[in-house]
Amino acid sequence: MNKRTFLILAIVVALALPTAAMAAAEFSLGGYIKLDAYWDSTQENKNQNAALVRNNNIAPTGVTAGTLSTGSNFHHGRLKFTSQSSRFNFTIKGPKLWGATTTGFIEMDMDQGGEVGLSSSATAFAAQSASNNYTPRLRHAFFRLNWPETELLFGQYFTLLSKWFPETLQDGPFQLTGTPTARIPMIKLTQKFLGAWSVSALVGEANPITNGQIYQAATGNDRLGAEVTEAPQVQAQVAFEQDLWGKAAWYGKPTPFTAEITAGWQRGITEAATRNLLITSQDNYFVSAGTNLTRHQYLDPWVVMGTLFIPVIPTQSANLAGTASLQTSWWVGQGVEAFGWSTFGSQVFRFQGVDSAGNNIYNVDLMNRFGGQVQGQYYFNNQWFVTGAWGFSKAFGVGAFEAGGNAATNFKANAFNGDAVNYHHEFNLALWYRPIQAFKFGLQYAYNRTNYFQNANVTGVTTGASSTGSNITNLGEAHRVEFVGLFFF
Repeated sequence: MNKRTFLILAIVVALALPTAAMAAAEFSLGGYIKLDAYWDSTQENKNQNAALVRNNNIAPTGVTAGTLSTGSNFHHGRLKFTSQSSRFNFTIKGPKLWGATTTGFIEMDMDQGGEVGLSSSATAFAAQSASNNYTPRLRHAFFRLNWPETELLFGQYFTLLSKWFPETLQDGPFQLTGTPTARIPMIKLTQKFLGAWSVSALVGEANPITNGQIYQAATGNDRLGAEVTEAPQVQAQVAFEQDLWGKAAWYGKPTPFTAEITAGWQRGITEAATRNLLITSQDNYFVSAGTNLTRHQYLDPWVVMGTLFIPVIPTQSANLAGTASLQTSWWVGQGVEAFGWSTFGSQVFRFQGVDSAGNNIYNVDLMNRFGGQVQGQYYFNNQWFVTGAWGFSKAFGVGAFEAGGNAATNFKANAFNGDAVNYHHEFNLALWYRPIQAFKFGLQYAYNRTNYFQNANVTGVTTGASSTGSNITNLGEAHRVEFVGLFFF
């Protein structure tokens, strides 16, 4: 045996050993490559899941003749191409355990951070280029055990509230209004019974609401991010799913009539790093934020959602031509960012008076909101179909918002210097073409609208001097035309 033959055999044996060790598992690769191209009338972020800047923010701040501006101009057309939402996954089929089949799933994309766009707070995202700085993100990582009517899941996955997001071109659709695309590390149990019924429960990582579920992130504070809770997030769901008169498409899969009711809860804490030592009551001490004081408080975000999927023009087979469906979800809750809705500024501050040192005192409340979505879908044939979706979110029971806050019925906005969304709605109309299962193309028009509690001036443009302007509004609007192409593998 010569050296070359020996080396080849050694390599074959080395490769065969781990293969033999993993013979009980099967691996498969999946995912898609996605090109996303869109034109915006206003600089939204890619997923359309942030509140819009006001319509009067049309010019840079403080522009004077012969100088450059440090401000931002949000309202101009922008054409953007990106492939950062492409994703890939591994599915692992494992050995039997306790009579259950076992599977694992890991999925990643490049959608973490650095998105080119502008937020409602006028903060620019990190600069990107076509070949630089798209950051990998872990979307899902879980394994599960499946018995005939029972499933037990461990790992990071969609929550029970996140099943019915509309079939739109943008990623994370309707995260502001209809259904959150929230993923948390969890333990989830699902039990089917009586054929058409199931109950599910999960316990998992608690999420912070907007700006963290704390009032102030100062040096020395150990309650940042999800560390602001001493309890997990819990969710429960009851679902009914049965083919009563036929099926219709949901993401291309024939789906029967479905009704669900889902609820979620978690506990959080509002506090800052620096305490006012003049107040010693452990249950009611105040924490300092300059001349504004808030109490140490436990807060309880919660949400309840009901969902229906209705085959309007059904099919009795896998043929989707001529079918139509209606899906709708409605919800109510407080501090709903904890469950994956976004950009509302849920922390509001109720004025309680002035202490002897002249400090304003506030109670922290979580904003109450309700909202929902409706999606209609029609298949012209098995290749062409159209989707129309509308969703909204509305605050209620808030009272008046004002800059100072001088009565117990008045509020200040998030973190004393921000803003809060009163009402937001969005509309999408999409035409889809899927010639074969591996390829899918879409063209969509979208309209989004944000109404804030507070009116605002935006500095105008003058020659030689700055101006405070007189264009006051609480409204932001945006139009988008978008094209996507996907290759599934």
